[in-house]
Parts: sequence; structure tokens; C-alpha cells
Amino acid sequence: MNKTAIPDINWWIAKLRANIPAQLIQIPPQMTMTTDAAPSGWGSTLEKELEMIAIAHGTWNKRQAKLSSNNNEIKAIIQGLRSFAKTLKNSLVQSLAIRSDNSTAVFDIRKWRASTSLIKEIKQVHQTIEKLGIQIQITHLPGVRNEIADALSRLSRAGDYKLKQKIFRQTCLQMNLNPTIDLFSQHFNNLLPRFMSTIRGHGETAIDTLNQNWKMELPWIHPPIPLLPAVLKKIREEQIEAMIIAPLWPGQTWYTELVNENVQSLMLGWSKEILEPGTSLIKKNMKLLPGKICCFLMDRRPGREGDLRERF
Repeated sequence: MNKTAIPDINWWIAKLRANIPAQLIQIPPQMTMTTDAAPSGWGSTLEKELEMIAIAHGTWNKRQAKLSSNNNEIKAIIQGLRSFAKTLKNSLVQSLAIRSDNSTAVFDIRKWRASTSLIKEIKQVHQTIEKLGIQIQITHLPGVRNEIADALSRLSRAGDYKLKQKIFRQTCLQMNLNPTIDLFSQHFNNLLPRFMSTIRGHGETAIDTLNQNWKMELPWIHPPIPLLPAVLKKIREEQIEAMIIAPLWPGQTWYTELVNENVQSLMLGWSKEILEPGTSLIKKNMKLLPGKICCFLMDRRPGREGDLRERF
């Protein structure tokens, strides 16, 4: 016997000994998870009755980035299941539809068949499903219909984009606010004369934005997505008022925090219509933030938390 087969045999023996009963009746899916993978990362969405209820995304490490596309497509499904595990459990989901634009991944998971290089990932998918106590119905979704998950997997996390100047002016006018400094921008995408950057460039007031003093300012903040939690923490610590540009992404910790903070918001529109992609974003075949974009007004000044609804 090939020694490499022993772990798999032991796994099957353990499964038989556990004797966990399985649901034989196929339950109609209660939610739908859509996933996609790209060389730089992965993305996943969770929907219920065509309404987006959660979004998840991440990047690959150096080792993962070198794996085959089939391997990473299956890993994207695993990451999606793990990211949405709490939501699935809290919603008492028993059956989940999974959609992937990789036909090989769909076939392998459905049939429990895969090459040696993929069998570990296939096993992880089924172990995760078993741990969640759910059924799955996995289907192939053509790439042209997988727009949001595709954009998440190719998401530009460096912030190489900006709000269109016209939208910026309209937002300030409608909110009756005049921001004093543009944070997390560079000389090619700043919307205000005074701006701070995360790296050294040309004309910035300061670099290393998160370590600067934001007091005595009304900052316009359009940060890279990974920095949003740190931005909210900074606003709370410095007890200031700030205008934050961020996508409507349910399920993200920073989004939940914004909603729970009694923050007022102004819908700006779909990202494709209001954002301008930068040169490097286009060259690297990265994507803009999918979905709708909002301007959130967060006021943590002492005694001002309850005044937001009277502002606009």
C-alpha cells in the first residue's frame, strides 16, 4: 500500500466510527455563497433572497500565490465558508448554494474526485461543511455573471483610485461641510490642497497618516479598505468629527461599527460611476471596490454624538 494513502484511510475509518447521521432529504438552499479567486487574492459574497448580507475578501501569501488557479478557487470556497460561519449558524442555515466560476472546482467538490494536489483542499471543504452541519448545492457560475466576487478577489487594496471631483463637491455641498485636509491620498489623487499620505511623495503636508495629529481638522478620509478599522479607532481616540468614504459592505467589522456608532451617512452611488481608477490599478488589472459607496459622518466630539441627525 502507498504510505501517502494511510492518512486518508484513517480519516475514513474515523468517520465510520463516529457514525454521525446525515440528512438524506435535499433541503432547498436558504442562502447563496458566491466565490472567486485571482492571483492576488480571493473574494466571496453571501446572499439571501437576492439581498447581499455579507462580504468577505483577503489576499494570498507568497506560497499560496504560486499555487494553481484550481487550488486557489477551492481555497476561496473554504475561506468563504469560514468567514460566513457565524452568520450561517446564527441564521440556522441548513442548506447553502455555492457558486463558483471554476468548473474544475465545482466538479471536484461535487464528485469528491480530484488530483493528488487538490485532495487536501477538497477534504477541507467537506470538513468545514460537516462542522457547520449544512448541506451544499454547488454549481458553476460563468465569470461574466460573477462580477462582485471577481472584483473582491482582484481588489485594489492600495487605494489607487479617488472620488470624482464633481461628486466630491456635491457631497460637501449636500452635507454642508468643508473638510480641511484629505487623508490617505497622494499628489495624483488628492481632492484638497492640504493632504497627508501613507508614503513620501510630492506636496503632502505629512506622511505616515495614522501617526499624525488629526485634531483641529475636519478630515476627508478615503482610506484603503484594510486601514478602516485603524481609522475608526483613531477618530474615537482623538474625539474628532470626520467624513469617511467607504463601501456598503455588510458583514465587515468596520461596517458594523459604523452602523452601531449612530453615524449619519449619505449615499454617493455605485463605485463604477463615482470613482476614478488610477494608472497602476489599470495596469495591474485590479478592480475598484464593488457595490455602492457612502460618505459617513462620524462625530466623536464630547457631547456631540446625538446631534448628527440634525445636520443634514
